[in-house]
Amino acid sequence: MASSSELQLLDSLPPLTGQARIAALTKMTGVDVQDNDDSDKAVVIVSIVTLAITFVLIVYVWLNRNYRPIRARAVTLCTLMHISSIVWVVGDFQMNGIVRIKGGWKECRIWVVWVRILFSYIYSSLLTLRFFALDRIFNRGKPYSGKAVYVPIAFLFILFLAYCLTCQLVPEHDISVYVKYFQICQVNDTFRYASIGLMWVPWTISLVLAYFVRNIQSSFNERYETMLILALAYMILIKTTVIHATHPYYIFEKSYRHAETLVDAICTSMVVWVMLVHPVYQSIFHRKEYEKQWIRKLRLEGQADKYTTEAILESTAHHTAFSELEDGEFDHKDPFDTIRMLSQNSKTLTTNFITQPPNSYRPPNINFENMDVLESDLSLDSNDQQYPRRII
Repeated sequence: MASSSELQLLDSLPPLTGQARIAALTKMTGVDVQDNDDSDKAVVIVSIVTLAITFVLIVYVWLNRNYRPIRARAVTLCTLMHISSIVWVVGDFQMNGIVRIKGGWKECRIWVVWVRILFSYIYSSLLTLRFFALDRIFNRGKPYSGKAVYVPIAFLFILFLAYCLTCQLVPEHDISVYVKYFQICQVNDTFRYASIGLMWVPWTISLVLAYFVRNIQSSFNERYETMLILALAYMILIKTTVIHATHPYYIFEKSYRHAETLVDAICTSMVVWVMLVHPVYQSIFHRKEYEKQWIRKLRLEGQADKYTTEAILESTAHHTAFSELEDGEFDHKDPFDTIRMLSQNSKTLTTNFITQPPNSYRPPNINFENMDVLESDLSLDSNDQQYPRRII
């Protein structure tokens, strides 16, 4: 594109309009320039509808956040990711030439650096935080708290913020500048490739962490969700890298600027759906049944203390694995569930035996025809505030 001296010369000329503008851009770029039309408006509408549908999902999740399977899905993280994706896509409208550059859209550096670039970094960092949490909890067996949790993610945020501040301080033509003669935002190639290269940092970290947590077996299906989320994330990253590297003037070609915008809007929303849709679906169609099943499976796998900041199984000291449900009836499932649960509750049973004289100890009164692992110390009321609020 034009150098700084050429930009100064172009600013002194009256702006081109209509076919004269298209012809000049075609000659300068060597591509068949396609001006904005109704198809660009359709891209904006599809993107807004996609983000709006995901926003409805987020609202539903917050309204039902006391439903345990939903509460365990990092609702706050998903919300922040969706907010970031909204800002990111709005930045796409400007940077990708989906909207006509006039009025407030002329502030090229603000839209490109502080909207499009920064919030794509924030989104990717939040997703990296999810993978980091899974690795820390499941692979390292450490609680998700303390400085060790926030230092890595703080490093990413500081790195990206420092990059954006640097972009703000250097001359405008080295980043993105409005060219009045053509009514476009010119993005500097060095800035373009540096920004894409930096975008690979959090995604690469996420890929490494996803490899570490690839064998997770739990009630929440993180293994498969992680694979799908990573596929969506790399679809965005590879798409952006390839289009910018092979078609630097993609904003003048409808197919490329539309793909660049729609893939961002759809894939960033799909990541949130992958994380939330299953418990949301179950809460609508099988609310109580699924919650009972979810708690039972969580306890059987011994994962309760890994998903919360305090162990679910330690909420009351006087209950055992054979306490009754809220309705006073035992659940009827596989008897082997109880045998497995006995080993996990051996500490409670052993303590009862040791602390009582041998002659006075009596085993729990168990109906072995109806054995099962029961949600002993958990009321099945989803509004029960004894359940830990801070969920990973």
